[in-house]
Amino acid sequence: MVAKPRRSGRVLVRPDAWRGTRPYARPDERPDPWPGIWHAACALPLVAVVALFYFGDAWKGPLYLEPLLAIPPALAGIGATVPRRPLIYGVISLLAAIGISMRTFEAMPSLPIATIVSVVLVTAVSTAGAVHTSRRNQKLAEVTTVAEVAQRALLRPLPGRVGPLELGVLYLAAAAEAQVGGDLYEVARTPYGIRLIMGDVRGKGLSAVEVAADVLGVFREAVHEVYTLAEVARRLDASLTRREATNEEFVTAVLVEIDPAISNLTIYSCGHPPPILLGTKGHDGGSQLRVTVVDVPVPAPPLGLMSLGDCSSAGRTLPFCPGDQLLLYTDGVTEARDAHRQFYPLAARLPALASEHAEEPGPDLLERLREDVLRHVGAPLDDDAAVLLVRAVAPTDSVGGHARQRTQAVLPLSQTATL
Repeated sequence: MVAKPRRSGRVLVRPDAWRGTRPYARPDERPDPWPGIWHAACALPLVAVVALFYFGDAWKGPLYLEPLLAIPPALAGIGATVPRRPLIYGVISLLAAIGISMRTFEAMPSLPIATIVSVVLVTAVSTAGAVHTSRRNQKLAEVTTVAEVAQRALLRPLPGRVGPLELGVLYLAAAAEAQVGGDLYEVARTPYGIRLIMGDVRGKGLSAVEVAADVLGVFREAVHEVYTLAEVARRLDASLTRREATNEEFVTAVLVEIDPAISNLTIYSCGHPPPILLGTKGHDGGSQLRVTVVDVPVPAPPLGLMSLGDCSSAGRTLPFCPGDQLLLYTDGVTEARDAHRQFYPLAARLPALASEHAEEPGPDLLERLREDVLRHVGAPLDDDAAVLLVRAVAPTDSVGGHARQRTQAVLPLSQTATL
């Protein structure tokens, strides 16, 4: 069952029937009536002047409406991205001005001349403005293309399945028109199991993106070389401490390792919001969906600050069976506030969101979660928000060698949609 797109101004990286992710926007499906209205407004002065000129006998005395012929090319140049539109209106207005001047030149020669000159000048200015806008839009499109390539290089598209796990991701950046911010995640198939990371860089903007890129680069290498998640965390911490940056630079993160045989998972937390485990119906003889916040005894300090605290109790192992789901997220979700400054209650809302369509919980759950958070906030989010949903399907052959499937999402992506 494919998750149906819903309207939003945000960028969303969504699971498409658990077969990967793709950024998409949600434009209004109805045609925009504004271009037609604006074309009518541009043509109205021209039609009015020509009509009044030929039916001017109904009024006594001259009307002196010819200068209004300069209005259509002026209006057509507003917001024009190509010079064709103001040029067409200008040529039509000029022809109308010449036709009217041939009948009124003898009575008042100065007015037709002034009208023709005004039409020519206004058309030239409007056309030049449209050319400038077109060049500026072209440069903006080139910069946007480069930015999208860089974003996809940082957070690559997430495959729909890694071994026995089905994956879905939702990313919305707080920065306008951005698909990547300070949130990061990655999934890799390694000789030690399927490993995941969800992290959140302190701060925003380009500096946060740079730190996220460094952390992901180290994770993608270290995750295949070391035996434990604690050692992976120490490698990431060491890479951050070597960066030439201020001491305030750190990353909260949670590392996860899942047994390919789908029997258990191990979590190692570095000051990150705890994952949430969604148990299957009928598990352990129960009939209700189990929602468990997976805390560790004592979380380790964030990456970059691990030397300042005790890391001995930051890990935990627990059962993970086929049909179970693990939800990893950043604080952009749980710290989303409504008009009364109340945080979004993620753990309390998940049972209702996950039970609406329990037969297809993955893509639908992310869609419903996105809409529920945006409905709670009622405005654009103030912080980046990322959600990674991992669902155990069935055990496969054991993971061997160094084969892996690495995952990332743009977002945007978002909506990027920034939740």
